[in-house]
Amino acid sequence: MAIAKRYNTKSLYFSERITEAMGRIFDHPLTIVEAPMGYGKTTAVREHLISTGAHVLWQKVNDSSTNSNWYGFGRLFSKLDDNRSQSLIQLGFPNDSVSRQEAFNIIVDIKLPVQTVLVIDDYHLMDSSDINSFIEFLVRNEIDNLHIVLIARFTELQNIDELMLKGYLNHITKETFELRSKEVIKYYRLCGISLKDTEADKLYSFTEGWISALYLLMLNYIEDGNFTTLINIYSLVEKAVYTPFSEEIKDFLLTLCILDSFTLEQASHMWQKENAGKLLTEITNKNAFVKYDRKTKTYQMHNIFTNFLKDMLESKNVRTEIERRAAQWYLKTGDYFAAMHYFYKCKDFDQLLFSLEQNKANGLNNENKKELFLKYFEECPEEVKGTHHFALLIFAMAFISYKEPVMFSKACSEFNLNLQRDESLNDDFRKRLLGEYELLLSFTGYNDINKMSEHHRKASKLLSEPTSFIDLKANWTYGAPSVLHMFYRECGKLEEHVLDLIKNLPYYYQITNGHGYGAEYIMEAERYFNMGDVINAEIVIHKALYKAQVNKQTGIVLCALFLQIRLAFFKGDYSHMLELFRVMYESISDVSQRNFIYTINICEGFVYSLLYRRDKIPSWIEIGDFNNSRLLFPTVPMLNIVYGRVLLINGEYLKLIGSAEHFIGIVSVFPNLLGKIYTYIYLAAANKQVFREYEARSALRQALSIAMPDKVYVPFVENCDYIKPLLEKLYEDGNYREDISIILELFKTYQKSVEQMIKENFSVEENPRLTSREKEIVQLAVDGHTNKEIGERLYISPNTVKTQLKSIFVKLGVNSRVLLKRYLETLSE
Repeated sequence: MAIAKRYNTKSLYFSERITEAMGRIFDHPLTIVEAPMGYGKTTAVREHLISTGAHVLWQKVNDSSTNSNWYGFGRLFSKLDDNRSQSLIQLGFPNDSVSRQEAFNIIVDIKLPVQTVLVIDDYHLMDSSDINSFIEFLVRNEIDNLHIVLIARFTELQNIDELMLKGYLNHITKETFELRSKEVIKYYRLCGISLKDTEADKLYSFTEGWISALYLLMLNYIEDGNFTTLINIYSLVEKAVYTPFSEEIKDFLLTLCILDSFTLEQASHMWQKENAGKLLTEITNKNAFVKYDRKTKTYQMHNIFTNFLKDMLESKNVRTEIERRAAQWYLKTGDYFAAMHYFYKCKDFDQLLFSLEQNKANGLNNENKKELFLKYFEECPEEVKGTHHFALLIFAMAFISYKEPVMFSKACSEFNLNLQRDESLNDDFRKRLLGEYELLLSFTGYNDINKMSEHHRKASKLLSEPTSFIDLKANWTYGAPSVLHMFYRECGKLEEHVLDLIKNLPYYYQITNGHGYGAEYIMEAERYFNMGDVINAEIVIHKALYKAQVNKQTGIVLCALFLQIRLAFFKGDYSHMLELFRVMYESISDVSQRNFIYTINICEGFVYSLLYRRDKIPSWIEIGDFNNSRLLFPTVPMLNIVYGRVLLINGEYLKLIGSAEHFIGIVSVFPNLLGKIYTYIYLAAANKQVFREYEARSALRQALSIAMPDKVYVPFVENCDYIKPLLEKLYEDGNYREDISIILELFKTYQKSVEQMIKENFSVEENPRLTSREKEIVQLAVDGHTNKEIGERLYISPNTVKTQLKSIFVKLGVNSRVLLKRYLETLSE
């Protein structure tokens, strides 16, 4: 073997197979680069994209945290459109159809440069079927100028074969990256080493074309003049990479190996010496196992090297100190959950609880953190919890969110015991803690405002300033557009409930700085409305809206707007309703308000179900896809009110009858009488439709028995299109004659409004006409063909296809291939 005089071990070699495969990135919405560790996936993608001049958005995945990864995903777009980048972050990971569509709309609105490539590196670490679904959703809807590349050791996308068949996916596998004997020769020659065929064959047999092993063997050859056949690759890493470093650099690397990536500032903090930058320069110049990303200004270690260093770290007594430094870094930078993670690793529970207190109660409604909070609480020594009173309150609040009553009770017991034992507390601080505790206890009395207020009153006497451990930006209504639905809990006491709310809520406002301000007047206006008193309802709702807007209570504002929409509905003023919906969407334009889209969807579903407009009902509501929605349990009764009406207009009577018991179970938890009234009305309507007269009348009597003591008429008015004959029959039989007369009289006005709105805004028109060419494009598109494939079949360019599809979308009033397919299905029904 002839050895060149100079070596260039950092030379990059890409086979023709790799180059060709990478060249197909721009022909597909999605490319998956899938191969085990050390096959050069990341390097190949990075170098190819650099050579094309593409605009690259690169995300490096470090763990399986959906929240942190979504934050990183959102930040990718910050330089292109900071507002929409923040909107993505505030939206949170889209784990249901509504938020998925919202995320898609935000991304579509970003002006992406031509040939933009979104790369997600180490995608396998996410390990989430929801993320897979979201990626597939983006891919199938083909965002202009955007190509997605997933780099992973393995992927679990269920529809890979289908995506490939329909032309969405360019799948690059391990076989593409394996260097065959001839390619090994070319690679080594590029690095300054000439190989014989037999030597190349031997290397290929040993490494199976794994370029990382070939690289390590090359370093060993340069050092010793021969090729080793070590089975343990870590021994080779130690010999070829680690041992040549100075002792100082070895120690430096060990302090950083627990981090998958790091900045110079972070490295300096971990090293605690001033020469971190100098050492990193030396390291990156000497080998390919530590890379510097100039764009993100971060350093990244190769997985093989990181794992080797972690193994080395286990044999030393410095791991705890290193983890403590990492925890302190994250505490300093405000990443409190990461700080808690590392403080837990080094068993520093005092600082863990300090980090928890700094974070307050933010992010506690994330179910993914449940196991962590349970673990932190259970394993934390009692003497440590004894000095962190606020932390115990936060734990208790978390356990309420996670529906862990036993753990909640345990946290409260420890809190009270610790207060008794802690002699260091002065009187003022002790009063403050007791005030916060009373506020915490009030949540155990939901939705009995008098029970809740007993704690609010006690808290107001103890607290000299607003609460400091509860997130006051949270939605007071839990996402529902009705206060009456929340607090109407006892038959015959609706007016009393309203007065109780008016009397008691000021105590809550005092200790929460106006959280939910105006809610009592929303409920008062809703009571008037449900009695058919639209004049008083309109007067009071303006009062409520003013109070909510002044105090920036978006959830309460949406409740007020929803009632105004219902008032406009009774007047038949459809244009005003549309204007109010526009105001609704404007009110959640702030990035922190994105989750209110579910509230607006509930309002839309309610209104359009009354107008029989199935096409305008949000799809997730129409199909009953509630499992992944972000609405909390107290909102479910309101959601079922809408869903029940949707089942009714869809003619799913048997499903509605079968679901009624479940609906009643949900509304009985707190209880929520409004949901119960609607459910019995729907049950009566559905039974009537399937000729079960006895069951229908029985269900309607139950609804009337609950609602009439409080003169709650509107639910019956809204559904008179189904239950009018039943009401008339009950009237003839002498049941609720005065109340039924009022209901039927209100229905006359209501019915005229509905007929007017339908006639003026939804009269049947001829379907939009498509040209023969447009029809061909539509059919190919819904069959799953890409723009390129459609162009090839119709002998037009992909750009022409894209332009034609946009025109078709506008003509048909849709904005995606999914909706286009649904439109065609509607025509065929």
